[in-house]
Amino acid sequence: MLQRQPTTDFPLTPPLYGQRDASKNLDRYNVDEYEVPSRLGVLKNLDKFDSEFFSVHAKQATILDPRIRFLLEVTYEAIIDAGINPVTIQGSKTGVFLGGSEGEAGTIWKRSTTKPNMYGILGNVLSMMANRLSYTFDFNGPSYVVDTACSSSSVALQQALHAIRTGLCDAAIVAGAHIHHDPIASYCFHYLKMTSKDGKCKSFDASADGYVRAEAAVALYLCKKQNAKRSYATFVHAATNNDGYKEQGITFPCEKQQEVVIRQVYEECGISPNDVDYLEAHGTGTKVGDPEEMFAVTKVFCEGRTRPLVVGSVKSNMGHPEPVAGLCGVAKVLLSHHAGVLPPNLHYTDPNPEIPVLHDGRVTIVDKITPFNAKYVGFNSMGFGGTNVHMLLKLTPKEETLKIWKPKIPLILNFSGRTQEAVETFLQTALTRQQNQNFVRLTQEIQKYDIPRHPFRGYVIVTPEKAEIQEIRGEISSSLG
Repeated sequence: MLQRQPTTDFPLTPPLYGQRDASKNLDRYNVDEYEVPSRLGVLKNLDKFDSEFFSVHAKQATILDPRIRFLLEVTYEAIIDAGINPVTIQGSKTGVFLGGSEGEAGTIWKRSTTKPNMYGILGNVLSMMANRLSYTFDFNGPSYVVDTACSSSSVALQQALHAIRTGLCDAAIVAGAHIHHDPIASYCFHYLKMTSKDGKCKSFDASADGYVRAEAAVALYLCKKQNAKRSYATFVHAATNNDGYKEQGITFPCEKQQEVVIRQVYEECGISPNDVDYLEAHGTGTKVGDPEEMFAVTKVFCEGRTRPLVVGSVKSNMGHPEPVAGLCGVAKVLLSHHAGVLPPNLHYTDPNPEIPVLHDGRVTIVDKITPFNAKYVGFNSMGFGGTNVHMLLKLTPKEETLKIWKPKIPLILNFSGRTQEAVETFLQTALTRQQNQNFVRLTQEIQKYDIPRHPFRGYVIVTPEKAEIQEIRGEISSSLG
């Protein structure tokens, strides 16, 4: 699993655990001219892309939707993080399931005065978000984009689970990316009274008045449990439905259908809702959305429950990445499990009076850094067109992912990279993690095959004796080849 979130390059650093809001004052366009909120959760390095590494022609790279650039990066990194060398799964029946919406970069390209060319179409059509990944990594499974607005990536995940279980593919990349370039979209959401006036997402708070828009890119690598080289968690089940007709209008959330889809998951998988330790809620911080969601949650999770249901929403920390929201919630939970703590919901000081369970003790909103040792975690996701999703995940016990050992004989760990600096970083990391059995095993698995376009090589000798580590540190530069 790999993620890019606003402000930071890697999600285990602030703001998620530093209790800082990731949104910032916007400088991409004149917010006063377009009458849009002044804050946005933005990604860094939109102009950075190693086109040569991904075999993208320079002319194509200059007009390639930045979302696709990020997707190529996080997909590659997610495969590596799974303990797999990408070369070994070329030509495999791996599916690509993308959650995404119409690209704002494409909107700008269409209005550009520059003479159109074929690269614009190839780089900005929505289907290419998935198909470019299949092409680059040579995957032969299903490849398509799901667009259900804010539940897009969650539906994509549900589709991937179904595809693997029914044999449509052996493994899957589930990913999503969202970037804001065009002020018109922000204006429309603001006009619909969906976004917060002060640029803060105050999930479940009495002062909640909407969300702040955000950017993100996330990729998960899914496979059957018996084939996993490394496992953060197991997805137990997922289901999706739609609200259908509503008198209040198409964007009005529907408590009844949210309850239906949540119950469906637990009835079909045979696990009690009372066994769920934590719920990552949709929690956009809207006046209607938060109460409707929590009414459904109350009916399913709080009947006969003997302990409070712990609830949080990543949107309070980083903003709402819209079609990628579901995957950002999953990434938050996996990283929290790894760290052993849950980040607090920001801007939560006065519980919403319209949500009774926040006042009677049946639901606890995470409002401070909290120890996290859950087994089952539920996820809610809703699109503003009425498409609801609920997912259930079983976390892998930490003792199974952090096995400590000491090698009986010295081992050579090989590393490769695009630059000498990258290889040196790998070598230093190896010295600090040489007693982590999974790290050593996965490194050996990945590096036993050449990685294309990695011109720099290095190695480190892993031993049980600390005295030899100091000698190796001095030899790092000479071990580069």
